[in-house]
Amino acid sequence: MSVSERLSRSLSRGVVGFPVALASSVGVVMASPVILTATSGFGMAGGTFALAMLIAYLMMQAQATTFAEAAAMLPTSGAVYDYISAGLGRGLAIAGTLSAYLLVHVFAGTAETILSGIMALVNFDHLNTMLEKSGSAWMVGVGLVIVFGALNALGVTLFGKAEVALTFCMWATLTVFGVAGLLHAPAVDLGGWFGAPLRLDDPGLLLSLVGMAMFMFVGAELVTPLAPELRDSGRAIPRALKIGLSGVAVTMLLYGAAMVRQVANTPLDPAHPDGPRLLDTPMALPAFAERVMGPFGKIWLGIGLLLAGAATINTLMAALPRILYGMAQDGALPRCFAYLHPRFNTPWCGIAAAVLIPCVHAWLIQGDLDRIMPLVLAAVCSWGVAYLLVTLSVVRLRLTRPDFPRAYRSPWFPLPQIGSALGIVLAICFITPPGMQARDIYVPFGWMLGLTLLYALLWTLLVQKVNPFRPVPLEQILNAQRAGEDDDALRRELERVAAAG
Repeated sequence: MSVSERLSRSLSRGVVGFPVALASSVGVVMASPVILTATSGFGMAGGTFALAMLIAYLMMQAQATTFAEAAAMLPTSGAVYDYISAGLGRGLAIAGTLSAYLLVHVFAGTAETILSGIMALVNFDHLNTMLEKSGSAWMVGVGLVIVFGALNALGVTLFGKAEVALTFCMWATLTVFGVAGLLHAPAVDLGGWFGAPLRLDDPGLLLSLVGMAMFMFVGAELVTPLAPELRDSGRAIPRALKIGLSGVAVTMLLYGAAMVRQVANTPLDPAHPDGPRLLDTPMALPAFAERVMGPFGKIWLGIGLLLAGAATINTLMAALPRILYGMAQDGALPRCFAYLHPRFNTPWCGIAAAVLIPCVHAWLIQGDLDRIMPLVLAAVCSWGVAYLLVTLSVVRLRLTRPDFPRAYRSPWFPLPQIGSALGIVLAICFITPPGMQARDIYVPFGWMLGLTLLYALLWTLLVQKVNPFRPVPLEQILNAQRAGEDDDALRRELERVAAAG
């Protein structure tokens, strides 16, 4: 069978439909830190942040075409690791994948752990007051991480298919609250549609806000590991990315416009007007919900945020260990990450790492909300590095392997790749918004990225004994994916026979 025939067969034999692909493209995006980022961004800069959102949206749509082409060439569960390996070699593939998922888990995973409980509990006055007195509200998120880590270790996915419904419910909830807030009589005198008027006199301000706005869209590429299981993935993945990013953009614009109309961005301490403001904190959410829908609105939003946070954490506890497992199978990580529990068939080492990283980090900073935004922006930098590597790999493959079949080709090549890469570089360079110190973002990001690059170089040279920059043939990656699928099918058949027997 030719490569083209095998690729066509792989793209068409999936069993998962388009709704799952769409939910996967926005499931991690609709998380607590993203909602807080939108609230803070619109409160800080109003119309200027809305323009930054539009720029970030266009950048990510361009980036989506790159990921869609990569997934069409290599419909593998290895996704980012395989995409970079094919164009740039295993060394950069290790660094890029760890940057996209492990480092992001250190930064954004910690932010989600801290915020998932806090943003839900602020809507329940008595419970929140009790936990705030002891300073332990952030421990709710730690508890969720531990619980879902344990469930995944035991092979139990509590939400399973319900995660699709939960994702759309949270999406719909924010949209409903946004529309209701716009229809409700405004409680704040506005300088523009999105609060503060648009400012074009300070390009540095706009560029710094683009980095914040990018966080509201990154993570959509998590649909690509589903390529082996999706029906007609050559069409489903680009459609899911385009529609998912558009849906998030519309929802967040509605939500942001409604928030600044209904909640005044007053200083938390009137004696210090230059200090933190209400829209920089989770306390803006119950004020907004009660203003729009009364006490019922607070309960609705609180329950929705708690379930969405739980679903996001459950996704992280399921996804990251399996990414580490796949890398370990290819020899890119220590073999312990490839260990599967003989009874539960789950990667315990990876799950332990996925639990410990955000829990220990949250404990080290004691759930400090002032540290959340620097963590979010450091995560944007980590994601940006991985996106740049995927873009470079796809460009190189388009030039060196024009003969290789592609069910989807990025239109107007290479303009989307140039535009998204330039935008990501500028966003990283101007990532620091007003009132924040650049070192709070760059120092932790720089240290973690440096260690990741050092590990990738030493591991490929000393352990794998391969050239870290030699591309892996596309055919070799596809054959490895097929062999893995055959092994999985054999294991399932043996488990079925043993259960029947």
